[in-house]
Amino acid sequence: MTSFQCRFQSLNTWLKAHTQLWQFDTFARLDNPWAQAYPELAALLERENRVIENEAFYEQVFQICPDLKIALSFSKPDLLDASPKRTLTNELPSYVSAGIKGRKWSQIQAFVAHTPKANNYLEWCAGKGHLGKLLAFHHHAPVHSVEWQKALCEAGEQEAKRLKLPQTFTHADVLKGEGRSKLANAHCAVALHACGDLHRELIEQAVAANTAVLCISPCCYHLTKDSHYRPFSKTAQQSGLNLRQADLKLAVKEVATAGAREQRLKQLELTYRLGFDAWQRHARQQDDYLPVPSIQKALLNQGFDAFCHWAAEQKGLTDLIAKNPLESFEQQGEQRYQQVQKLEAISQLFRPALEYWLVLDRAMYLEENGYQVEIGTFCEKALTPRNWMIRAGR
Repeated sequence: MTSFQCRFQSLNTWLKAHTQLWQFDTFARLDNPWAQAYPELAALLERENRVIENEAFYEQVFQICPDLKIALSFSKPDLLDASPKRTLTNELPSYVSAGIKGRKWSQIQAFVAHTPKANNYLEWCAGKGHLGKLLAFHHHAPVHSVEWQKALCEAGEQEAKRLKLPQTFTHADVLKGEGRSKLANAHCAVALHACGDLHRELIEQAVAANTAVLCISPCCYHLTKDSHYRPFSKTAQQSGLNLRQADLKLAVKEVATAGAREQRLKQLELTYRLGFDAWQRHARQQDDYLPVPSIQKALLNQGFDAFCHWAAEQKGLTDLIAKNPLESFEQQGEQRYQQVQKLEAISQLFRPALEYWLVLDRAMYLEENGYQVEIGTFCEKALTPRNWMIRAGR
């Protein structure tokens, strides 16, 4: 059994033992779904008027459920080594980063610092090719960037010509297999934050094409056409853990880099959604959750009633508003928001472990197919919460 398999088996056993604490739909339930299985933990949440997710709160949680303290070991993964040959100078010319936001540019620099030198690179889901641009500039190697939006390809080509870089672009839909021929000629394939099925396709197609080196930072595992997760590796396929899209969403559910305004708007939107949910259950006389589409954030500034009229229109419930006034439901939304926050304070303990489970699955699959694999982080979490990197070579 490999090191990755040993870690995976231990992690999988722990996640399965506590599925009630993390595998549920927060919005769908009006009660605590695991109160009977964990009565002392449920009582702790009831005693807290407002849960503050800090060390003192979690110390109480760990006193009640000592086995949950294992979660802390998954929250700070090791940083991947960046050899001196890979380390970037801090004196890159400013014209190289022109048009790239500071945080994104710092992520790209960190990623390139952990990417080995190669004869050539294939940049997967490239956008305007910012990552490829720095690889071409830093390693003086040809880069071929694949992107499905033609306008971004054209913008990237213009930038490469301006900088006289050996970077070319192909307009292709990788989900339809249109990037496969490019992988066959690639020495090293790279992808920074390719979402869901996009990085899944890269891994599977690169294995089939026998690509020598892969450097991938996975993102948004829940953005997939499948209703349930399809494990890559044989070990994960036999794990007995059945992950839904909602569980995959939990694996990336954090706002480590969100500003105060963004967090305030998120709280307001959740409060309004939960208040509307309470109203629609009452108005329809049906005790089930009714999903509402995404909303323009500007509408939130118009208040709870405006939000509910908009949501009712989206779901064809406008006629019910006259018979079922909206008064008191905003307050119910606020109360339910506090309940949701309490439940998520517990389920969030499992977030790093779920992401680690998914990263290990990818690493084991690559091992099964003849790669030597390293996993770890390529930057601090403050720079990007999605800071895992999978680095694999034949």
